[in-house]
Amino acid sequence: MLMTNLSNAQVEILKMFDENLSEDELRDFKQALSEYIANRLVKEIERESIEKGYTKEVVNAWKDEHYRTSHKPTI
Repeated sequence: MLMTNLSNAQVEILKMFDENLSEDELRDFKQALSEYIANRLVKEIERESIEKGYTKEVVNAWKDEHYRTSHKPTI
């Protein structure tokens, strides 16, 4: 098996699962991976927010902003 383009995490996962999982096990595994990735993302967002000084008020204000431009034809 050629593993030159795989990340270290992918290689470890392949080593751990050398047999097929049941549908329930596969669903649970995918859920666990999704939760892990989501948790990493939340930590990164929190770190960036602290580093850049973003508060809840700033983020809430962004929700109300829009940067759309009018595409009405000019005459």
